[in-house]
Amino acid sequence: MPANEGLTDEELLLLLQKNDEQALTLLYKRHWQPLFLSAYQVLKDREACKDLVQELFTEVWQKADRIQLTGSLKVYLSASIRYKVFRYIRQNPVREELFDHMLERMETASPESELAVKELQVLLNTLIDTLPEKCRVIFRMSREQHLSYKEIATQLNVSVKTVENQIHIALRKLRTALNYAIVVLFLLHK
Repeated sequence: MPANEGLTDEELLLLLQKNDEQALTLLYKRHWQPLFLSAYQVLKDREACKDLVQELFTEVWQKADRIQLTGSLKVYLSASIRYKVFRYIRQNPVREELFDHMLERMETASPESELAVKELQVLLNTLIDTLPEKCRVIFRMSREQHLSYKEIATQLNVSVKTVENQIHIALRKLRTALNYAIVVLFLLHK
């Protein structure tokens, strides 16, 4: 067992401030998985999450001498990855497939995130309710009743192209609003 392995995070941070690479390696091994999972819960993009965690530890290495903890290093790292996810979402629009499967993920959420899921569901329903009537009806038929574009077009006596356009409009408007909402809920419930 390496000599530093029994040290606390705070003791490892002190070594890190003296450019001890082994301390960085130990901190990375201790914390990379929960940080990755925290980011992955929101982004559902393995590569992006790996990059964010790697970027975080690179910054910890580069700024170790300036890190001043008011709590534990674990809390500092958790907050840092949340802000990295926040910046990532602001800089990269939410992918359509992330939005499309949000309702399914919310139904299978862990008990710890149940409150956030309920709040997100209320917000999503509120956002859907703000869509223009035709857009809202078509979107709900597609997502809640799981009807195909053709089935919706037949029931509403409109063209399939109209259905496609209305779904596209709904997704664009909801994605824009949800970019902000996801970040807020993510930051509030960690």
